[in-house]
Amino acid sequence: MRRGRLVKAGRAGVVAAVASAAAITTPATALGQEPELPTCDELAIDPAWGLVGNPAVVSVTAAELAAFDRPYCRVDLTWSTPGLSGPEAGYAEGESQSIRIGIALPDREDWTGRLITTAGGGAQGSVPNVVGGEPDSYTAKISIGAIGAGTDSGHVGGGGDFGVIQATNELNIGKITDWIGRANGTAVRLTKELAETYYGGPVQRTYWQGRSGGGHQGWTQVIQHPEEYDGALIGAPANHWQRFRLADSWDEVVRKKVAQQTDAITAEQFDAANAAAVAACDGDDGVVDGTLADPRACTWSATNHICGQPAAPAEPVCLDQIQAEGIDTIWDGPRNTHGARIWHPYDRGVDLGVSTDTQGSTTQVMQWNRADLTFDGNNLYQDQESIDLAAAADVDVSEAVTYEEEAVLTSATTAALADVSDRDLDAALDQGLKIIVYHGTADAAIHYRNAVDHYRRVATYFGDGQADFGGLQDWYRLYLIPGAPHAANPPDGLSALINWVENGAAPDRLTGVTAVPTLCPFPQQAVYSGSGSTADPENYTCGGDLDANLVAVCQMPRTKFGLENRPVLNTNETGIPPGPCRRQGLL
Repeated sequence: MRRGRLVKAGRAGVVAAVASAAAITTPATALGQEPELPTCDELAIDPAWGLVGNPAVVSVTAAELAAFDRPYCRVDLTWSTPGLSGPEAGYAEGESQSIRIGIALPDREDWTGRLITTAGGGAQGSVPNVVGGEPDSYTAKISIGAIGAGTDSGHVGGGGDFGVIQATNELNIGKITDWIGRANGTAVRLTKELAETYYGGPVQRTYWQGRSGGGHQGWTQVIQHPEEYDGALIGAPANHWQRFRLADSWDEVVRKKVAQQTDAITAEQFDAANAAAVAACDGDDGVVDGTLADPRACTWSATNHICGQPAAPAEPVCLDQIQAEGIDTIWDGPRNTHGARIWHPYDRGVDLGVSTDTQGSTTQVMQWNRADLTFDGNNLYQDQESIDLAAAADVDVSEAVTYEEEAVLTSATTAALADVSDRDLDAALDQGLKIIVYHGTADAAIHYRNAVDHYRRVATYFGDGQADFGGLQDWYRLYLIPGAPHAANPPDGLSALINWVENGAAPDRLTGVTAVPTLCPFPQQAVYSGSGSTADPENYTCGGDLDANLVAVCQMPRTKFGLENRPVLNTNETGIPPGPCRRQGLL
């Protein structure tokens, strides 16, 4: 019996724009006659087709273009829902909703009845590539006869300034709501109406496809507007936006504290430690290929590189005690004063650089938390000891804050607003959606453990307290890409999703893009047969159970939301019994 069921959002209230006066209305067709269809140009010049003169359409253009030797109609418009303006709607004084939407309509003879909506990386701020790539590309749209559509998510520019009204030191709730999901919810419904106008028939299948920030947008669509979609391809998702972006700078604040106590960690030192960790754990999956199948299970310590240790490199690459413990702390992730992990770390094998300055992504979180775009992210410190060291060095610490304090503030202010991607997938399941998520294990931009954590939490939610991965795989599958960086995309991800939705063929494997040529649905992994080329996918089967490794599994619990300064872990949400982990000293 599933708990916490969602009431489906429906169309009313969420996107009131695509209704009543703002909806697309088109000329009536007599019963039995072929529908009257517009040309591409007429969409932007003739009010009869529902865009020109629509009170929600601020501007619109349409042009006949070609891509991949296929003609298509490109429509660009700016949408502003009547009534969504000013402080009453959460915007700044004198500001209204403004969503730029791009739509690529294939030639009528090419259209397959499919619609693929998409978003770019980061916080959006521009219309993404709605035309897509070649047929074998994970971004294919026009080349496979699908409509492509996307938005700027309701603001201009990829930074986080849109979230704050600096003049009044308030959050711009209107812009944030558009960004979180309202803009793309508007676009998918508008595009469906425009497709029926242009083709004379409805969209048959609708898919989401996006990576990184586009993966975050994908989760918000699946959760907020599941009735609009048949499937979603979500890559390296930036879900739990505020909390993961705060954790972006955990390694920076640790290195900052190390530099307060001893020599700063150099790039050569960190690279050597990273390489040694990968080498030590590389063969754990049965094949030495320069990748870690499950970095969570690797426990190699940087203390092995302390100068004078048998395995340590020579100076200046070896480490002193403080440097080594600092690197281990980076790999361990942020913990509070009770020793409970607050969020996931970037794992061994990930190239993180050696900066001690707070990243812009973390600064955005801190500025949103205070509704102040002038706040300096470098006020963030690892802990109180680090603040005390700064004060002793005559650094201004009047606005200093520890990671733990900022984590508490994030949950109390902006995380509940921006971190909508959680376990609320009842409606998606009820709608019959199929979801494929993929993530590289060497991603330096987004912690891959976020995706594993989400998968386990959803499996536990639908498994009534126990992680039922088998039941989840009927409609939601996660594929880890061993050793892959942030930009890695399995080339057959989109085609596998379409085949799953339209033919019922669940993808037992995807094509790898690193030394591991086969990707398997979590918790399985690619198992090498022991003979033949390790680059040949035919020499691998999907098997094993990454979730059976206690060391790896015990790395997953973190503090409960809103309790970041307490010793309370979310073991009940992840289905991980704390007893075995504590007995082994793994929590």
